[in-house]
Amino acid sequence: MFKGLFKKEEKQQMLDSKEAFNLWDVLNAHYNLTQQIQIIQNFIHDKDFNFLLKQTLVKTYETQISELEQVMNTYKVTLPRRPPKSVRTTANTEAFSDQFIAVLLITLLQENIGMYLRAIRTSITNDGIRMLFQRFLITELGTYDNAIKYVKLKGWLGTPPLYPETPSGTGERLDLGEAFHLWDHLCARYDALEVTQIYENYAHDRDLVIILRSGIRNTLEKQINILEKEMDHFGLPLPERPPKSVQTVQNNTEIFEDLVIYRQVFTGLQFMFDIHSIALKQNSTNDRLRKIYLEFLKEEVNVFDKLVKYGKLKGWLKPVMMYRI
Repeated sequence: MFKGLFKKEEKQQMLDSKEAFNLWDVLNAHYNLTQQIQIIQNFIHDKDFNFLLKQTLVKTYETQISELEQVMNTYKVTLPRRPPKSVRTTANTEAFSDQFIAVLLITLLQENIGMYLRAIRTSITNDGIRMLFQRFLITELGTYDNAIKYVKLKGWLGTPPLYPETPSGTGERLDLGEAFHLWDHLCARYDALEVTQIYENYAHDRDLVIILRSGIRNTLEKQINILEKEMDHFGLPLPERPPKSVQTVQNNTEIFEDLVIYRQVFTGLQFMFDIHSIALKQNSTNDRLRKIYLEFLKEEVNVFDKLVKYGKLKGWLKPVMMYRI
């Protein structure tokens, strides 16, 4: 998808106002998070848990903080105040259980995923800044997936009500939330497929037509096939499918401008960020399904990145107020 549309990219120096805020916001969140982790470590009893916390979250955020500080200095963006270098408490270390701390950290990781996605979808001027947040997101997704598995292994994560109609030979558990998200995802992909087929009939720009067809074949139909198989595997009722193809009978193909079609696809991708991330966050029983949503989200972010570059090439993205040129 998008192959051959872009030449070798030059280093970008422009930074818009939202990107500058995103840098400040993410760094400030990382400062606050490291302070919270320092406080939490005073109450952890399980040595393995404490070791993993230091080797994963602490080291990761220290590296990301250093990178964010460097980028903000390059663009002369004001840095937030830093937290204390270390935090020691004199309180009773029995005040919090390891289970409480583990679930709290899961919640913090979930919020970080949402924060990175907000930064990605609103960083459209400077491709390097958007790529920075994409790298952070990919790291956080892997950390979150491993954290869920570890917390479940320790028996610290509750199990939601299970879907009662799973076939006996399935050999896997599926909770009610996971059942819903399979259905919800499939409905969203069906809707996107039908709308994209309609847009394909009205698009005039040759590259835009290629992008729409590629999106149908390489993303929508592929994900629909995966979701339909999972629905069948777990014995879930499938929703009604859209038409196999959509052909217009009107001679007037000027109803939609290419700009309008692009903007609708652009907004639709942003909407799918939420669909994927919510399913990912609420999928804790079945690790295999969570991995599927994780890959869907990575794929969506990658397509969005290329769509932003294509929109800028065509002049179809609305310019944001600049911070630094």
